[in-house]
Amino acid sequence: MIDTEFENSPSRITILRDFPETRIVDRVLGPYRIGHEVELPFWIAQHLVKMGYAKFREDEQLTLNVLSTTHYKETLPASRQVPKLSRSFYFQVRRLLRELKSQEAKDRNKARDLDKALALARDIVNIRVKKIASLSASGEQTTELTSNLTAEEQVLYERMRLAVESWRKDILGREEAS
Repeated sequence: MIDTEFENSPSRITILRDFPETRIVDRVLGPYRIGHEVELPFWIAQHLVKMGYAKFREDEQLTLNVLSTTHYKETLPASRQVPKLSRSFYFQVRRLLRELKSQEAKDRNKARDLDKALALARDIVNIRVKKIASLSASGEQTTELTSNLTAEEQVLYERMRLAVESWRKDILGREEAS
């Protein structure tokens, strides 16, 4: 999924200090008062957070703890199914890794958090790719099997499925592959 879609997706923030009415292109923001919860496109919310006017809600953020929990669910032995992830999971992973990388530049102690996040994210991606490869090679094509895939994974699944289907036809002949 293209990051611009997620940059424009609604994000909830809590206002930390009064923000005056401000005009941005054809949009008017504010005024916002301390304690108010506001839903804005992510890119605007992110600017308000960086300027110290707001903070993201905890449930809107991917943290190292949430990444660890996701990793745990993916590695359960009985987890042959593809567990559901949030629509913006990979966008949030990239955002978390960028944040940790910028924090590491300022504080070398953050290197451990970055290394852990990278390792967890890499494991999650590898595990899910294996599951998606297995699904795409099975030849079954049901919404039930693919409903838990993110948009990025749907694209990967479809590409793999078509590649496997084409390969089978090349090997087995056009009629026997189906």
